[in-house]
Amino acid sequence: MMKRLPTSFIPLLLCAGLFAALAFSLLRGPSEQNKFAQHVGEKASPTTLPLLDMADTHFDTAEWIGRPYIINFFASWCVPCQAEHEVLSDLQNHLHLPVIGIAYKDRPESLHRFLNKAGNPYLAVADDKDGHTGIDWGLTGVPETFVIDAHGVIRYHLVGPMTEETVMDDLLPAWKEVSQ
Repeated sequence: MMKRLPTSFIPLLLCAGLFAALAFSLLRGPSEQNKFAQHVGEKASPTTLPLLDMADTHFDTAEWIGRPYIINFFASWCVPCQAEHEVLSDLQNHLHLPVIGIAYKDRPESLHRFLNKAGNPYLAVADDKDGHTGIDWGLTGVPETFVIDAHGVIRYHLVGPMTEETVMDDLLPAWKEVSQ
């Protein structure tokens, strides 16, 4: 004859089971990485997006093969993007680097307000309204910046806002390497 456990033990058993599952997953190591994530040394995701305010005109990564460029995912509603905007403007004004902005899940009127107020540091602004391109590139959020070489390979990836330090220590050396 089997004795039944008192119902007061059920929450304890559920907690113990949850703890065991959590411990197992932590001890097993990281799960498979996001299959869409872009990694340094890999080809950038093929991208074709409409350009902001330019009917029937698109940004297409295929058209950049043979030339290095920089992609900066941003949004007008993103506080870190606003913080890095001055650094991006300095890159454009002083070094004239080909930075393509990809507006992530933003509204055109908000983008216009933001770029008119702060200035437009981009060679072109592509519009990722629905965020699918961001997903294809493996974004974890905005801002994120990629340096792409002439073969379409990612050579540098910055998660988070650019600062003068990250530009000097990381982005410019990566740019120098791809633009030689």
